[in-house]
Amino acid sequence: MSDKASIITLNCLIPGEEVSFAIKISTTNQVSILADKIRNRRLDLFKDTDSSKLILYINKGEADSVVILSLKNDKGAILSGTELMKPENTILSYFNGQPPPIYQGEKGINVIVYSPVVLKENTSDTGL
Repeated sequence: MSDKASIITLNCLIPGEEVSFAIKISTTNQVSILADKIRNRRLDLFKDTDSSKLILYINKGEADSVVILSLKNDKGAILSGTELMKPENTILSYFNGQPPPIYQGEKGINVIVYSPVVLKENTSDTGL
């Protein structure tokens, strides 16, 4: 394995939104740095949220349309085919180079970004 860092672009999606956004990051950075970049990129949503509170999941195999539709219907859903990204791990732990789109014709959603508020609401759903 090489010690040389590579810069990759990750397509991130916030549940409830229909368009992903790209974040460039070094594969040697920790996931916590990715969370910080996401927070700073989307201050409109996360200005009152500490980046360490963002919960990131890697999308390992779902089509963009499936991810977008599933999360539009339930913003707190943890989808099958995803895995929690631990803040202390490096990006390289999850992405060995630039991830290709899973399906032809799609950008490829790589990371799903959950707000702690959305997940809290989902786990304490009162049916209202």
